[in-house]
Amino acid sequence: MTKFDGEKFTVFTSKNGLLADKVRKVFSFKNKIYVGTEQGVSIIDIKTNQLTSPNVPSHEEDFICISFFKYKEEVYFTSIFKGLYKIDQSGRIPKISPVVLHKNSYSLGLFNNILYSGNEGFIDQYDIEKIKEGNLTSVKFGKSFVWEFARDKRNSIFAAAWGVYNTDGGLFKIENNQMTDVSDFYGIDSKVLLNVVYDNVKDVLYVGSNDKGIYEVRLNKMIDFNKFDEKKIIGFESIDNQKVILHNEGVTFLNLNNSILKTIPLIAFKDFEMKFLREHKNNKTIQSVESRDFRLNFDIPAKGIEFYEMIRHKNSFWIGSNIGIFEINALGNILNYIPKHSLKIGFAYNDKFIETITYAGTRVYDNVYKIKNNHYSKFESNTPQYIVKILNHNNKTYLISVFNGLYVYKNDKFQSYLFDGIWKEKKFKHITVNNKGQIVLAAEFGNVFIVDDSKSFKVVKTISKNELIGNTILFLESYKDFLLIGTEKGINIYTNGIVRLLDQEQGLKDCVITTSKIFKNELWLGTNKGYYKINLKQLLQKQIKVKSIAISKILINNMPLDSSHKNWFQYNLKKLKCDYKHNSFLIDFLPKGHAFPKKLKFRYRLNSKNRWSPYSDKTTVFLPYLPFGNYNLQIEVLDMNAGNSSIFNVLEIDIAPPFWFTWWFITLVTILAAGLISFWLLHNKKKAKEKEIIQRRIAETKLEALLSQMNPHFMFNAMNNIQGYIMNNDVENSLNYIQAFARLMRKTLENSSQQKITLEEEIEYLKLYITIENMRFDNRIHFEFKIDPEVDPYFYEIPTMLLQPFVENVFVHAFDYTHKNPKLIISFSILNEHILECKIIDNGVGCRDKEIIKTHNSKGINLAKERLMLLKGSFENKIDVQHIEKSGTTVTIHLKV
Repeated sequence: MTKFDGEKFTVFTSKNGLLADKVRKVFSFKNKIYVGTEQGVSIIDIKTNQLTSPNVPSHEEDFICISFFKYKEEVYFTSIFKGLYKIDQSGRIPKISPVVLHKNSYSLGLFNNILYSGNEGFIDQYDIEKIKEGNLTSVKFGKSFVWEFARDKRNSIFAAAWGVYNTDGGLFKIENNQMTDVSDFYGIDSKVLLNVVYDNVKDVLYVGSNDKGIYEVRLNKMIDFNKFDEKKIIGFESIDNQKVILHNEGVTFLNLNNSILKTIPLIAFKDFEMKFLREHKNNKTIQSVESRDFRLNFDIPAKGIEFYEMIRHKNSFWIGSNIGIFEINALGNILNYIPKHSLKIGFAYNDKFIETITYAGTRVYDNVYKIKNNHYSKFESNTPQYIVKILNHNNKTYLISVFNGLYVYKNDKFQSYLFDGIWKEKKFKHITVNNKGQIVLAAEFGNVFIVDDSKSFKVVKTISKNELIGNTILFLESYKDFLLIGTEKGINIYTNGIVRLLDQEQGLKDCVITTSKIFKNELWLGTNKGYYKINLKQLLQKQIKVKSIAISKILINNMPLDSSHKNWFQYNLKKLKCDYKHNSFLIDFLPKGHAFPKKLKFRYRLNSKNRWSPYSDKTTVFLPYLPFGNYNLQIEVLDMNAGNSSIFNVLEIDIAPPFWFTWWFITLVTILAAGLISFWLLHNKKKAKEKEIIQRRIAETKLEALLSQMNPHFMFNAMNNIQGYIMNNDVENSLNYIQAFARLMRKTLENSSQQKITLEEEIEYLKLYITIENMRFDNRIHFEFKIDPEVDPYFYEIPTMLLQPFVENVFVHAFDYTHKNPKLIISFSILNEHILECKIIDNGVGCRDKEIIKTHNSKGINLAKERLMLLKGSFENKIDVQHIEKSGTTVTIHLKV
């Protein structure tokens, strides 16, 4: 005997006072556990674990305690070989007192004041009050060995039996001192049953066997199965308070209580056919009748009759078969016989009889009894072909085809929605009408469509086959706001995009459905071995859903979590903290408060922003190698029984980062990195500054070298001019030129020591230079300086002698002695806050010879450009020379100031 208190196990054996180690039964009453052993009863105090064993009466065989019950605050038990005893606890030490001594008692069941005692091959029924009065007589009934009794909330008493020596065991119901075998009814195929326990919350009977495990029997009467002598059900219909069942052995009428009123056997149909043929043996029209599809074989015997379908029209039932069509009235009498062989028949909205012929079109009968009809050729595109169902609705008759889609019959005409381009769907197998008056159609292996065809055709909704559970649609019914869609997996209960499933777990053992019909609030389903009745009110009522999720196992890096967090086989912690090395988790969980665990599917995510995992029926979550961080494990339960889903926050997981990701380590590294970067930046700044000084000095040296190149270049040109005056014996001009040249040389010497000079100094220098050069042209060249008012010549600075080479080019290339009115303009203006524009404009010869312009290489201009390139850090390096044909030249220089 073992006790578990939620945290630890305590074992009781014969060493610490238990009468025997082999335990047969345990019973709880008033904080005590009564332990039935092979040698008597031991009593354990739940709180203190104190064990007491009353003395047993003298006995020759084992004193096997097999069953208990309490009555009026007293505990009774039975010993297999001795009979019924009571445990007297009035004194300090409990005592055992005999009540009814008789041999063989294998079980006890007390319900109200009636006591049942399972004996060898029968049951003893006692009145417990009479026993107390000394009346020990019993009523004996039943059979087999009953090993346990149970009672449900309807006061039905069940008994689990095993015959030991005979195969007469099973599950029995006890009523009116009789044992009724209900094993087959509840699908129990074991004859070795030892236990039966009733769950009042779930209304479930658990039956334990010795060879085939535990059976779960649902007693809520939502689903009842009638074996109906294992007949194959073909169709259902009803009239008044009667139900009519077409099966492979004939037609059966049931009354209001579903008891059989009458059965029309196969031989009755065969006899009626033969009678008809005898009466019409001279009628050649009748004898030659055929359907162009299947010719009737009048030699088929009664046992060879095969029924196709049963339809109701007014107060008659019409049955199609391989020997013809029969009409039956509500009393179960065969009224008429039509020698026609058609797989699908029906009546139109205007009461005309429709016969569909698989390979030869369709016939419509104004009077089916006279076999006169209108034939619609299969070569007409609107003629129905391959029809499987016919439905009348809103003064229209709908016919559905397995290959050619939907047809409508109205005003004595057929219309094909497929061939008329109204609806392209081709394959249908089922059709019904919902509570909104809409047509519902289903393909055998496809989608379900809800259609409004009252005014104009419109597909209101398409239920994808991917939304349904199962591949093959076996039946389609509508009830209130629900669609009942049967597949090989069970019944899909569909409403507003929600799907529930009814299958074997709820008691639908056989999902191979042959036909269906709704009678008021019951769904009847035919199978190959009987039929189901399903209570739709119970089926569609609000279902119990999962209330919570418990964690039953946690492995971290494949090692179990400390059991100190566990109580009653489940963990009670809400948060789990681990270091970064322990980051792989295996979590087993249990959904609680649900009656159908096989209807549940699960998926999980680690945070609300994460994507969900795929659905699975496994109650395990594996989380390998999680990065450090905080996680909130959420599990979503998809309940196919209740048709909804619920999200549960199961566990918070906090994985600490490694030390190199902690705040103090990151702060330390940041400070060190910042120090290194600062040192590197300061070092580079110092180096850059030193480099800048060196580069600037190199540039200044180069500028001085260039300037020193420009001075000899100008002096060379000036000396040539003086030489020209001397050779012409022009003493006066020579002296004037030399005098001006001397002033210019002095000015050049003053400016050459500076990298930049003011604009005023540059203008003064240029005026002196132009005066000297103009002497060669007899002062014919008119020159002018234009300074924009915004330009302060005393503020702005430009590179020394920058403009002189361009002015020199004017005197060298722009004018000759024949040029009329030569003119030179030098202007200064501010383009914006930082750009000074200098223009040197002449009206000289311009671009007279493009090749000369292209090949001429001015030494002065090249030097000026090179100087600007060296000074590009402070000045805009841009010189633009524009030659205008016959109009002169414009040199534009942009300087950054």
